Amino acid sequence: MRYLVTGATGAIGSAVVEQILGSRASEPDDVPEADPRLGADDVLRVFVRNADRFRDRFPDAPVEVAEGNALTPIDVRSAVADVDVVVHCVNFPIARYHQNVEAARLLVTAVGEDRPHLVFPGNTWVFGSPDPPITPTTPFDPPSRLARLKAETDAVLTNAPFPTTVVHLPDFYGPYVTNDLVRPLFARPVAGNSVVFPAPVDVPHEFVYVADAARALLAVAGEETAENRRYTVGTEPTTVRKFVRRAYDAAGTDGRVWGLPPWVVRVAALFSDRVRAVADILHVFATDVTMSGAAIREDVGFEPRVGYREGVRRTVAWYDSEGV
Repeated sequence: MRYLVTGATGAIGSAVVEQILGSRASEPDDVPEADPRLGADDVLRVFVRNADRFRDRFPDAPVEVAEGNALTPIDVRSAVADVDVVVHCVNFPIARYHQNVEAARLLVTAVGEDRPHLVFPGNTWVFGSPDPPITPTTPFDPPSRLARLKAETDAVLTNAPFPTTVVHLPDFYGPYVTNDLVRPLFARPVAGNSVVFPAPVDVPHEFVYVADAARALLAVAGEETAENRRYTVGTEPTTVRKFVRRAYDAAGTDGRVWGLPPWVVRVAALFSDRVRAVADILHVFATDVTMSGAAIREDVGFEPRVGYREGVRRTVAWYDSEGV
């Protein structure tokens, strides 16, 4: 099997690489082993914008490194040549999220006649305000510009003329996950500061540990039964408040947790493009977007391994050690 992981220096892409290699580079000693997939005849190639950054993270990994730009056709064609599975983890920052659509189109065009199995992560943005739990048959109802862009990216990839599988994930967290919404949930408890979240904090919500998110993508990769399917991954419903309280407990600190009223975020968005972009995805915290994991469990046997207690402990330890 020849694997290609795009966006392999990002949080989810690098976690996929770790799982394929069976690496534990970012994990403490008591983490269950990953599921190494590389046999003697298997190959892992990564497509990254900065090869040095990848090698800093994986200095001795037996990996083919294709350096290039996901928006440059010749780079994409070179990266996807002669592979069996593509795990597409390219994800532009929300301020440039529209470029995900362009990157998806280039990828589909570049694949040509090789017909690999394309696997990529979906999220909960695209479902709007569904009746929970979300399942693979729940219709899309994207309520914001970013959610519509994600739905458009999804459509470009799922309509490709080769096998595809999308795995909708809850918000993921863990080592190396430092986006604008996740970072304060850990960095502030580690520092002993209170957490002010830009959305409701008492609505049912799910989080998935990043290694489990990667395992979910790889569980369907190369599996004929999963081709041209959509899956959802369920974990354990919690709330932002309960989740953050676990972070305080793990850090041995204390602080308050409260959510901002929607009007405060709307006013702030008038003066900041970054806040405006974040506001576009906050609907997933204002409504119950918990998901069912029944279909992916039945088809390929996937179950998350790392619960909140252990996952939060590991993440707090990483934030503390890295000074993030």
